[in-house]
Amino acid sequence: MKNEIYKHLKFRIGEEQCKHEFKLFYKEEYCCKKYCYEVYEFDKADHEHLFDLKVEKIMLYYNADVLTKIDYYFKPHLYTKLKVWIEQFIGVAYEQKLINNTYFCSWYLGKYYLILKKPEKEKRIVLSYQKRKNL
Repeated sequence: MKNEIYKHLKFRIGEEQCKHEFKLFYKEEYCCKKYCYEVYEFDKADHEHLFDLKVEKIMLYYNADVLTKIDYYFKPHLYTKLKVWIEQFIGVAYEQKLINNTYFCSWYLGKYYLILKKPEKEKRIVLSYQKRKNL
């Protein structure tokens, strides 16, 4: 069942930037520890859906023109629906916690993981899909 989730994910970790280059808008450079990423907003996000839920915004993080992380932004009222969709494919989150007024749910997905973040006072929730750091 875990492999079924890939049918819903439009972007793949490891894709080259040129695959979507005419649909991307450069936003910023983001550096974390020893890595720097070029962050782009996907232009067609207003027409995108993930698990039949409308995506508000999609941010793509590239390191050396290779996709390393995707952030999907949703309206906060979709938190429970999104969590239920993910649990149908992967199972219960391996970790659920509250840190600095933000709820986190995390799932392993092979060499990758999904993190669902719900800040208490924000207008959007974020689903991040990225490579696991320590394997």
